[in-house]
Amino acid sequence: MSSGNKHAENFLLFLVVGGLVLAGVLYGLFLFWPYFVFFVLPLIIGSLIIGVILKFSVEPSIEGSAIDYKNLAVTFPVLILVVMVVFFVKSERALVVDKKGARVGTYLEWPELNKAFNEHRASVYGNSPFDALKARAKVPVIYDRQDVGWIFLWCLSLGGPLFFWFLSRNDHERNEEIVLQKVNERTRHERERLSEKERDLSKIIATKTEGLTNQIRDFDQRLSAMTAENRILKAKVEFSPDIPRPPEAQKTN
Repeated sequence: MSSGNKHAENFLLFLVVGGLVLAGVLYGLFLFWPYFVFFVLPLIIGSLIIGVILKFSVEPSIEGSAIDYKNLAVTFPVLILVVMVVFFVKSERALVVDKKGARVGTYLEWPELNKAFNEHRASVYGNSPFDALKARAKVPVIYDRQDVGWIFLWCLSLGGPLFFWFLSRNDHERNEEIVLQKVNERTRHERERLSEKERDLSKIIATKTEGLTNQIRDFDQRLSAMTAENRILKAKVEFSPDIPRPPEAQKTN
């Protein structure tokens, strides 16, 4: 019985812990969903846009040119300047209070954006099963021009460079192919000249070789003719009766 009670207690403890973990996960999802929609999702989209802009800024404008990263030194400051001008220059955000100093409202430059964020936040929190989130739904949160500007600054400082790195991961291979192509184009004329000289040299060698072969053949023929003539002359000298011989040679004969 004690073993059965222990198993039942462990199972009950497992259900309680699992329920608490599930409740914590659901609470986190409901809590951060509005911020995911209005902060994280724009951060991802803005980072992708900035990454594509940076990628196009380093792409060669002329076909066959190598990828040049010098343009980043101009593109980055221009993007930062655009973000500062659009979202921060002359930006005003103020609290509206009454004569007693009590807060009665907030002055925002983009009230429609702030209204959309708070309505979405109130809808998500109001439909959640947690009373704490339902209470938070009634408290407005500021989401205005400056908040969007900070999102884009994070895009410029983190997300955009990460997407740019991902899009540029094969640039070194492209540069190697382009450089190799340029080297081949610039050395093609020299290689053609060398090939032509090689063909001419081969013709000259073949001509000289043929001439030397003919000379050697003529020399062999002349040598053979001279050898045969020499033998004939030798035979005539040896057997001719008109040629005087020494006494020893006569006795021998």
